[in-house]
Amino acid sequence: MSIAVVDVIYRYKGADIPAIKGVNAVASPGRVTAVIGPNAAGKSTLLRCVIGALAPTAGTVLIDGEPAHQLSTKSLAGRLAYVPQRPQVAAAFTVREVIELGRYAMPASRQRIDETLRRLELESIADRPFPSLSVGQQQRVTLGRAIAQLGSKGHLVLDEPTSAMDLRHAARSTTLLRELALKDATIIIAMHDLTLAANLSDDCWLLDAGRLVAAGPTADVMQIDRLQAVFGVRFEWVERPKGPPILHSDSPLLQSSS
Repeated sequence: MSIAVVDVIYRYKGADIPAIKGVNAVASPGRVTAVIGPNAAGKSTLLRCVIGALAPTAGTVLIDGEPAHQLSTKSLAGRLAYVPQRPQVAAAFTVREVIELGRYAMPASRQRIDETLRRLELESIADRPFPSLSVGQQQRVTLGRAIAQLGSKGHLVLDEPTSAMDLRHAARSTTLLRELALKDATIIIAMHDLTLAANLSDDCWLLDAGRLVAAGPTADVMQIDRLQAVFGVRFEWVERPKGPPILHSDSPLLQSSS
């Protein structure tokens, strides 16, 4: 049970250059895979190919061995949950109703909904309309909907899910993702925070201009020299008396004019 990206190329209509250029990578159950890279590296486009929202121009994405873009909406929803970069809900559903939507492809479960509300600290706003929430709150609700949807050993794909959350709720959310991985979920998460990526993920896909620069165990992929070459800034690991080290960036790499 895994997600396999096989020779995937994706070209947007009218574009001269593909947004994704021959990517091969595998995300395995029980592991968190971080997708990192600079702006316009192709992270969100690749995730949309993974979830079947975009059909690759060439190659394929296999969800448990089946092409993602060929699965029906209900079949895909029973296997994979998605958290987009920008939360959107078409109507003024309440927080509870939005999370209940996650059960579309499976039996209703009041216990699962209540547990999700509790774990993401959403109980106090469960009856508020989704559009009235802050962006950070909307991200927590959208994450809650995906968690309510996620079946046993399912797949969870997230695009910058904590970018607008405060530190407390971002930490709580990432802890929950780690717990889901320990229960054999396959988790793919695109993120800009490289320190978080380094400390949260087991594996890493590093993208640059649509190409996969490296994929594998996070410690192997996130080598300082490789990150500096891709991001164009200096990095160093800063040790702390308490907690994991921080990946610090100070200044742009010096470019020779000669």
